[in-house]
Amino acid sequence: MEPRMHGRRSMAITKPWTVPSEPREAEPALSVDLSKPIPSWNTPEYPAEWPRSDEMSTVPRHVAILNYLLNALSFLLARRGRPFGINQDIGLHFFDADGQQQRCDPDMIVMPFPNTGRGSLRRWDMPCPPDCVIEVASPSTVDNDLGIKKEWYAGMGIREYWVLDPVDSDDPSHLESGLLLPDGPMMGWQLERGRYESLGTVCDEAARSWSAYSPVLDCGLLLVQELHQHETDGGYRILDPETGEPLVSSKEKDDLLEAQQSQLRAQQARLDERNAEIAGMAAALARIQFGDAVADELRLMMQQSSASLPHAELVQAWMDNGSAEAFLDLARQHFGLSASQD
Repeated sequence: MEPRMHGRRSMAITKPWTVPSEPREAEPALSVDLSKPIPSWNTPEYPAEWPRSDEMSTVPRHVAILNYLLNALSFLLARRGRPFGINQDIGLHFFDADGQQQRCDPDMIVMPFPNTGRGSLRRWDMPCPPDCVIEVASPSTVDNDLGIKKEWYAGMGIREYWVLDPVDSDDPSHLESGLLLPDGPMMGWQLERGRYESLGTVCDEAARSWSAYSPVLDCGLLLVQELHQHETDGGYRILDPETGEPLVSSKEKDDLLEAQQSQLRAQQARLDERNAEIAGMAAALARIQFGDAVADELRLMMQQSSASLPHAELVQAWMDNGSAEAFLDLARQHFGLSASQD
């Protein structure tokens, strides 16, 4: 089945976990003066904190999506070696088109400069516009996310804007069209000549996924049905431009680590079982040839030493020397032990 295309630019997904690079590049970012810190509300340059204009969501999936995006984008941007700042639920003060002072609280704001302060920021204190704002919609905020906030962010010169639908439902059919947004579960816009133009998204029904590309952040964005059903973060993933693979969440890292540790434990158990068989075989051969005392002494050597256990041919070669003492001397040499140690 052919992928459904949305927006004015489209891409085809080659496999469920990858999105091809978008051929169109973002407009160059403005140069940034990092010589002065940006005032925030807890610095002398900043006025008293204004009342909040948004209610922050505490819905678990909403919060988990933002936490994943914060970690994934921080990793990606830090690797590029350029200054950046990412803030969640931070107040943003600005003047609207009518010259009125306003405040909004973006779910996530990505800036091409560091922000070491705490609390609200003023747009006029910033050395350049933020790169990107990401909102995770909810029934109470979606109208503002698609309406007045979109207008505000364009007016502030924010280069890219994304609204994500958490699709807070376990019904697989809901992911196909989303629950809150009119054009699928993810919608994005890029600023062009002062206006937001739609970024293309793709629904790949065969892969049961949605995908898009962010020219400003230079990475793919993926929403996969399988992850949506099994992960509390809603299944959104940032695609690593270097590998084409999704950057894993903290839970996925923990699950992967646990799986690797479980595999190592299983391998160790098999190794221990094999070593026990080898040790038992060696002791049995010694017992047949020289009796219980020599077999017990050989078993003690195997327990005390970290050297490799002797295979049957080696034990037989030791036995060919004829005497129990010669057998034990060769065993001590193999295990790196002296007569006083066994």
